[in-house]
Amino acid sequence: MAQRTRRPLIGVTAGTRTMMSGAWAGHDAVAVNEQYVRALRAAGARPVIIAPQDEWSDEEIAELDGLVLTGGTDLDPAAWGEDALATDMTPDPERDAFETALYRAARRTGVPVLGICRGLQVIVVAEGGTLHRHLPEDLPSHPATGQRPTPVEVEVDAASDLGLALGTRAEVTAYHHQGIRTVHGDLRIVARHASGLPLAVEAKTGSNVLGVQWHPEIDGACGDAVFESLLTAIGHRAVSAPARCLV
Repeated sequence: MAQRTRRPLIGVTAGTRTMMSGAWAGHDAVAVNEQYVRALRAAGARPVIIAPQDEWSDEEIAELDGLVLTGGTDLDPAAWGEDALATDMTPDPERDAFETALYRAARRTGVPVLGICRGLQVIVVAEGGTLHRHLPEDLPSHPATGQRPTPVEVEVDAASDLGLALGTRAEVTAYHHQGIRTVHGDLRIVARHASGLPLAVEAKTGSNVLGVQWHPEIDGACGDAVFESLLTAIGHRAVSAPARCLV
């Protein structure tokens, strides 16, 4: 029998949700949209679901080949020094803190990261940036994307990994209530909407980081290219990693 090639292990973050029916109604369940899992499997990876828990060590995160920070509720504005607004969704500070720590550990250990929607926002805030809290009111020229998945046009920097994957213009599916206001730290903006809202960031240095303010897991071939870019980054890392000494 031919030996199966090891597929890249990709950590996929999940939240918790209270079950509404059945024998376990009222109990919390780990929840993540299955489309993330399907997209990663189609790209040739092995997804590993990670729910909020005690903080992972650098040694533990380094056992993964990549990390996907998924979508979900609004971030707690206390993370960038602001008070709650009536328009905020109910935050999940435990998940915020856990995923922020995962991201920082991935950066320290060189594990490539893909942030999707809320995941992009986790990356931006972890690097010292801030968010628009209530779109499109905060940016009237931006379309209303907080009620349902909405097709939007994105303009991509040709001199970026995302540009290599998508080209300089693409139609993507956005579903977000918040968005990037300022970017700091080791990030650069690599895609925008015509309204001026940043829609993607990449790391300037170090390990590969890509964050997108849309949902590639439901975007067909265009979305597949985003997940394939993560697998490409993982492959490059494997090639460039120093060989282990056997003696």
